[in-house]
Amino acid sequence: MVHTRAQAAAAAVAAAHMSEMPDVETAIVPHVERASTAPLAIANVPSVADHLANLAQHSIAQTQALAAEHVALQQQHQGHSHAQNAALMAMQATTESSVTQLADQQRAIVEELGEALTATQSRLQDQQQHLQMVQDVRGGQIERFVNDSIAHAQEEAQREAQIAASAHLEGVRQKLLEMEAKIDGGLENISQHVQQLVEDSFAASQLQVDSCEESTRAVQMEVEAAATRIKASLKESLELDLQRASGAVRQDLLARVSSAEEPLRESIRSLVLDITTNAAHLLECRVHKAHTNTQSELNLQVQRQADATTALREQIRKLNVQAKRQARKSDGAALETTVADLVRQEVEERFRGVQINAQRKSDANIKFRQEVQTQIRDYQSNSDRSIQAAVGEICKTIRDAVRAATQETEELKRDGLTQQVYGSDELNDGGDGDEPAADEDPALEKRMQEA
Repeated sequence: MVHTRAQAAAAAVAAAHMSEMPDVETAIVPHVERASTAPLAIANVPSVADHLANLAQHSIAQTQALAAEHVALQQQHQGHSHAQNAALMAMQATTESSVTQLADQQRAIVEELGEALTATQSRLQDQQQHLQMVQDVRGGQIERFVNDSIAHAQEEAQREAQIAASAHLEGVRQKLLEMEAKIDGGLENISQHVQQLVEDSFAASQLQVDSCEESTRAVQMEVEAAATRIKASLKESLELDLQRASGAVRQDLLARVSSAEEPLRESIRSLVLDITTNAAHLLECRVHKAHTNTQSELNLQVQRQADATTALREQIRKLNVQAKRQARKSDGAALETTVADLVRQEVEERFRGVQINAQRKSDANIKFRQEVQTQIRDYQSNSDRSIQAAVGEICKTIRDAVRAATQETEELKRDGLTQQVYGSDELNDGGDGDEPAADEDPALEKRMQEA
């Protein structure tokens, strides 16, 4: 057992006096008994009586001094006991106040964590709603952009088709004019040839002018009527063939453009819908995962704080019990100071841990916001690239279809016009029968290639 210097000195003095007191009593009792049993002997020896009286007075004085010292030691011991009890009570009050303060701080921390969790949840919900609104707006913009692009491509294809059809019609009109000029030239050749035959016949039968004048006039009239009928029939047949070819070409071109446009529009709509759905699902999964991770981290921090508080309370209780046990062995003031320092150090460590957790939580929230913004930018850039690629593919497909239809129409018209020109040349049977059809217009061919 550990004692202070004052307690050790008091214990030594008390032990010395206690060791002397039985000897004195044993010395007093026999003398008293002897005095009671042998009064005559004591009376006969005066020096012995004086010595016994002196010894008794000395013993009584020592006994009174020992009693006073014993009372002083008891009072001192009671003072030390009261001081130790007061120190223990103060330490217990300090510990209870520290526990109460720690509980209040823990409650405040839990409330702050709950408020932070609620604020985080509200921010996540706001961000999710904002992302949904942005996604809806982006989807509407994408749909409008796709519709506008398709409409623009359709208008461009129709305009190119109209330009190509107009160019074809202009070329056909030019070829028709050339054919009419050839027919007129052939008819003039026929008329000249007939006129030459008539003149030759007239020169040969000059002697028979009077008799053959009526027959010559009749032959000339028949030749002119036949030439007029041939010219009218050729013109009507060419106009009918031209109208039929133009109508067929226009219907074929419109049918090809419509048939090439509808599947592309459906495929682009399905492609844009798939891209938007996949991006929305991926973004929703990431937001839900981040929200779940944040919720788990906050719950884990609250659980750790509760466990740490429970452990701290248990440690304080153990320290309190240990302090009560050691109160009898050590100085109360030093023990109170040590326990107060331990409690203060533990509270400071807990506060430091809470601050570090709060800092980590704020860093995690900032990182999550940055990840969400990055995902939104990536989604927008991917959507723009997908839409641009889809629109380019649509325009390319429509242009290829228009180009193929234009080439086929040009080949059909060229074959039909060539056959008509060859047929008219065979009917004319003149000097221009072996001339081929005119070449295509270079400007028309260039426009067809651009379309």
